[in-house]
Amino acid sequence: MKRLYELKNIVGVKDATGNVARISLQRGAMGPEFIQLSGEDMTALSCMAAGAHGCISVVANAAPTLCAELMELVFKGDYAHALKVQDKLTPLHAAIFVEPGVCGAKYALSVLAKARNEVRLPLLPVSAETEMAIRRAMVHAGLLNA
Repeated sequence: MKRLYELKNIVGVKDATGNVARISLQRGAMGPEFIQLSGEDMTALSCMAAGAHGCISVVANAAPTLCAELMELVFKGDYAHALKVQDKLTPLHAAIFVEPGVCGAKYALSVLAKARNEVRLPLLPVSAETEMAIRRAMVHAGLLNA
């Protein structure tokens, strides 16, 4: 990464590994100006606490207000309140990624009447069990009524 950062057109990275330690290691190697974005919803808060600059989120498609609130709170340094928002989002982060790809997010968007629950092969719609988990998580996050 350090060698890539030496190129003039590389200013940052989206990291979806979930390895929060990489944020600190890369800050040490390239400095705090190197833009690091979490690409893994579940670890976005911890990545931000370690020095990341934001998140490229999948869950924000289904819960944009909560995900934006989380980022705004972190930018303000209000980690106690951010943790409460993260607690609302955590079941949704987990449920949306039970099955691979964008399938969970597409289902959540269909529940909110924002998209059709259609995916192209080789992807398949999520299973009935995953649908239930996503709905429960959406209720927990306050996106749906029980």
